[in-house]
Amino acid sequence: MAAKLMLCAVLIVLGVFIGRATMAHAPQGQITEREVLNNDSARIALLTADSDLHLNTGPEITIVQEGELALYAKGKREALGPASAHWLPEASAHLARNEGKRPTKFWSILLKRCE
Repeated sequence: MAAKLMLCAVLIVLGVFIGRATMAHAPQGQITEREVLNNDSARIALLTADSDLHLNTGPEITIVQEGELALYAKGKREALGPASAHWLPEASAHLARNEGKRPTKFWSILLKRCE
């Protein structure tokens, strides 16, 4: 129970911190998502637009196909351009923002379990 309360507190603090860092950059449109795989081991989707603050249960790989993406995680901002990738360990609160003028397309590869 204490661990769940601590996790909620951390997410709230991260939400406030990340929200302040990105509040000038409102989402540029609705999220378009094309899921290409979703099974017990992995979920792969092509997204256009931003993602809200969220926490995945497993590790995630983000690969930018077009445009520029600002990834906020662990209190840091990382700028990702075309053909760049980022690894997020499991249980990492994060969000992605298109802070450029062109649409951004990026792949989200969520690893659920590896056997």
